[in-house]
Amino acid sequence: MPPAQDNKATGTPATASSGQNRLRLPAHQESLPRLRELALAWAHQAGLPNDVEPRVDLVLEEMLMNIFHYAYPSELGDVELALLSPGQGDSPGRLSLTLTDWGVPFDPLAPEDPGLEAGLEANLDADLDDRALGGMGLFLLRTLAKASYARLGDANVLTLAFGA
Repeated sequence: MPPAQDNKATGTPATASSGQNRLRLPAHQESLPRLRELALAWAHQAGLPNDVEPRVDLVLEEMLMNIFHYAYPSELGDVELALLSPGQGDSPGRLSLTLTDWGVPFDPLAPEDPGLEAGLEANLDADLDDRALGGMGLFLLRTLAKASYARLGDANVLTLAFGA
């Protein structure tokens, strides 16, 4: 696994105003607030419409929780959130992020079991108490963000794009 970034070691949070464009933290739930705060600051800085920011938050939280629970079944690991700069194709009102982990290979965009897709659609109509567990994060990813996945060496890299 590649070495951690300095901001992890020092505990210095990356912020939209600090000019840092990535944050690497341990892949556990205690890291969620800092990662969400940074992504939402970037969303605001990118000029995303107010109705898009909650989509960023929801998709990011779902994907991070999947990483926290499944990427490292027998060891501790890290997750990195990075901002793709506007010079990499984004215009005002658009935000592109990457989530990287060095855990178990997993492509959240791979074709699903048709039964799972049918179950997810049935879940949408069911009462909250009657919904089956699992799969909703992948459904949200596919419907609320433009996403791409790559396995680069030993890393899972999920790119998320939001906005115009």
